[in-house]
Amino acid sequence: MYICSLNFYATTYMRKSIILLILLLLCRISVQGQNAVPMPARLSDSAFASVLTCGPGDEFYESFGHTALRICDSAQQFDIVFNYGTFDFDEPHFYLRFAGGRLNYLVATQPTGDFWLEYHYYGRSVCEQRLRLGKSELDTLYKMLTINVRPENRYYKYDFFRDNCATRVWDMVATALKGRSLPPDGYPDTRQTYRDLVYKYTDSTLLWWRLGVDLLLGSNCDRLMTRSQYAYIPTEMMWQLDTLLLTDGEALAEPAAQMLDETRTPLPHSISPTMCFWILFAIVLTLTLIARRAEWKLYWLDGILYAAVGAVSLLLIYMTFFSDHWCTKGNFNLLWANPLYLWLLARLRHRNCAATLLTGLIMLAFLAGFNMWPQSFNSAVVPIVLTLEARLLDRFTDKKKYKP
Repeated sequence: MYICSLNFYATTYMRKSIILLILLLLCRISVQGQNAVPMPARLSDSAFASVLTCGPGDEFYESFGHTALRICDSAQQFDIVFNYGTFDFDEPHFYLRFAGGRLNYLVATQPTGDFWLEYHYYGRSVCEQRLRLGKSELDTLYKMLTINVRPENRYYKYDFFRDNCATRVWDMVATALKGRSLPPDGYPDTRQTYRDLVYKYTDSTLLWWRLGVDLLLGSNCDRLMTRSQYAYIPTEMMWQLDTLLLTDGEALAEPAAQMLDETRTPLPHSISPTMCFWILFAIVLTLTLIARRAEWKLYWLDGILYAAVGAVSLLLIYMTFFSDHWCTKGNFNLLWANPLYLWLLARLRHRNCAATLLTGLIMLAFLAGFNMWPQSFNSAVVPIVLTLEARLLDRFTDKKKYKP
């Protein structure tokens, strides 16, 4: 029975692996050979365009959903999806270019049938909204798309907030309108920031990812968004399209229709980083108090803490001053994760009174103005700062363990 069970799971695993391999191959063919999909010179009168909004997936970069454009012309047996959310892991210096805000994304085409198959396999939902475009507007949209997928035009510099798979679709549709336009932009009643929406779409399964994003995003992401800027989130754009009226009073899209239901297994809840760092603070404070009485030298503890914060400070400096990401500028996390810790790390056995005092005062100023800085901070930052402050205070006041 046990062997039969193993054989069953092995067979199931192999079957899923083969299906996944086929899907990945299809996606790869779509990226590398976009022009292999024959495109008619003109669309027939029965053609239509629709916006596809996909639900979240299991990976962090999939947690915000996805948007694509579908062009269907049944009279010419033409039905493909234009996908502006494609990137190539084989691009030279992929991670360095991504961190620097210089990673190229590209628009790729994919048969709609393959698109349904891929999202059905991963258990992700898909909604479709047919656009109410006139024939000349649809022709204009189709022409722009066919120009975009040419090898010389298909790449663009990706921006998660202002130039992604959803905003590209929004801008393309808005540009295709003739004799009418989107309503004047303004601030909705919800009055949210870019960071607010990141929080909204990173639930309790992604708390550590949320902390990482919070550390990297600067104060630029705490400005209120206009209505159109909400469209960087696919679901938010779908909701707007459901009710959006153009300047002529006509609806831009039909109500969203559910094409695929979500069937993926929910991710497990993650441990709260805030709770973890409060526990760390309690442990470090206890060790510090015991070490004062026992005259222990906690060089190893300071070394770990200062090295970790120093590494974070170098990353923040790079993202703030040397990357092309506008959303990482003006990052006030540098007040507590500052490079002074690298100096303290280099002189671990010395009190460094001036540097220790300066670092401690900066940390206190940061905590004092925690709710007044023009930036929102992750709640886990408070116990992190208190942990560092406890070690700085011990270093500054204990003259026996440290050299002058």
